[in-house]
Amino acid sequence: MYAAFLIFASIAFVLAQFYQDRYDIVHDRMEVQDHNNSFLLRPNIQAVYYNKSMKMKVLNASGFVTSPLKNNIMMDFKFYRFASGAYRIIPFNITIDLCDQLKRNMFGLSSIVQYSNFRGCPFPGGLLYLRYYPIEQDKFPPFLPLGKYKLSITVHVNDGHWFVGITNWYGSLVAKGRN
Repeated sequence: MYAAFLIFASIAFVLAQFYQDRYDIVHDRMEVQDHNNSFLLRPNIQAVYYNKSMKMKVLNASGFVTSPLKNNIMMDFKFYRFASGAYRIIPFNITIDLCDQLKRNMFGLSSIVQYSNFRGCPFPGGLLYLRYYPIEQDKFPPFLPLGKYKLSITVHVNDGHWFVGITNWYGSLVAKGRN
């Protein structure tokens, strides 16, 4: 048990130290696949151009949270890679506690507060929005394979017992300077 903890702690430390300048993340589109009206009303998420002079897309999102969501907001990530004309699942899934990872600034997530009315966990009830959020690409793992991807994100609260929603991201990892 102690050895497993050390291995997990070592991996978590390495994940927090990512820096890459090899590829750009190019957003194609985002969609809300499903949601639970008991927690979230009128969810909307989009990848949009910030302005006409920039080639980079940024993320916009909004929704009405019906009641405050306490800590233990779990996000399950499923990865798919486009091959042979379809998205094929990659046998690698990750589950994170969103509030914990916001504190750790994993993948630069703590910068979300600069682009949102969200100020940290617990999530308040009411209208929440994210406007023109550029993902911090340099804080992603450095040696991911280039190509087209789909990322399916499922959100649960109360230690995974209550379903909130599923969002799908579609995009590509392209070599720097090629987008």
